[in-house]
Amino acid sequence: MANYKFVYFALRGRGELIRMVFRLAKVEFQDERVNIEDWKEIKHSTPTGELPYLEVNGKRLTQSLTIARYLAREFGLAGGTNWEQALVEQVVDTCDDLRAENAKIIHERDENKLNELKLNMTDVVLPKYLDRLSSFQKQHGDKYFVGSEITLADLAVHEVMTTFLQEDPSVLDKYEALTEHRQLIEQHPNLVQYLSDRPVTIV
Repeated sequence: MANYKFVYFALRGRGELIRMVFRLAKVEFQDERVNIEDWKEIKHSTPTGELPYLEVNGKRLTQSLTIARYLAREFGLAGGTNWEQALVEQVVDTCDDLRAENAKIIHERDENKLNELKLNMTDVVLPKYLDRLSSFQKQHGDKYFVGSEITLADLAVHEVMTTFLQEDPSVLDKYEALTEHRQLIEQHPNLVQYLSDRPVTIV
């Protein structure tokens, strides 16, 4: 059995998808959460001067999506065939694109530009991505996004939408299938306790 340690800040950000993979797979890991005030002291000791990173039996791996995909393959959550794996990654990459769009808002400091970005997110960007995800679900899945079993794709969709739903609980009101999918993930026996107990963070 591998010994896993995952190191990331004490927020969801780029780390929560990885934490959810561990929880779904019911694999024990050391969840080391770094406080912002401690970051400068430990930054030099990380592989790239950034977080997250994963230790597997003492060996270190960086890049959040690389880590998530590696673990998904290890735990049987990456898709059953090469084609299914590609479909899973298609969804994961789409979710990461949406996360990157939202990051523009988080990091913008000019108030006028910020208002423009928020309006564009509401009117253009978010509907575009929700339509795209809805299409993927209809084409390649059933209750899940790819095939008939839960995969990394389902976790990625749930996680990216958490930030938007915290801001506006109505964002999925026009998307019945995505709403039902979110409820399905939150009712999964391996995730229900973790999702209900985890700390609430802005990102």
